[in-house]
Amino acid sequence: MEQADKIEAVKGVLASLFASQRALRALAPEYKWAGLGNLLGDFGEFIAVQAYGLTKAAAGADGHDAITADGKRVQVKTNHASSQIGFRGEADLMLVLHVHANGDWEEMYFGPFEPVRLGSRYSARDNKQMISISKLKALKTALAIGGPEIAAEAAKAIPDAGMDQEGE
Repeated sequence: MEQADKIEAVKGVLASLFASQRALRALAPEYKWAGLGNLLGDFGEFIAVQAYGLTKAAAGADGHDAITADGKRVQVKTNHASSQIGFRGEADLMLVLHVHANGDWEEMYFGPFEPVRLGSRYSARDNKQMISISKLKALKTALAIGGPEIAAEAAKAIPDAGMDQEGE
């Protein structure tokens, strides 16, 4: 493919993404649907509200993105390709969703925030807490088997597979 043709093709894909963002803003204007990272995050928050029955937190809410019917604060993280998630702040619950290339999604973790916090490590490079997806899946299993106390203990014992000291 010629360089000029490649540039035109990339421009076409970007134009399609931007058109899709405009359509998303028209469908759900309470979300920004801006930037590719924010686009994925907004999609996760949209799923949290629509599929989990949560209420979207007020803009600028510290440490959480949604609220349960009983007032618990939920931090929502959405992942597509990374082997880890990063987070800042505190919440009562953590919801981590993985989005596939076709737009389908699956729950990686939905439960107490504390085991996730205990199982994470601080990345100075990224200035946030980091936890691997594999560890989140293990915490989800521990939570299902033994409840929050067992998940919290497991968080301290399970190694972070696939992460080096800088969070990659």
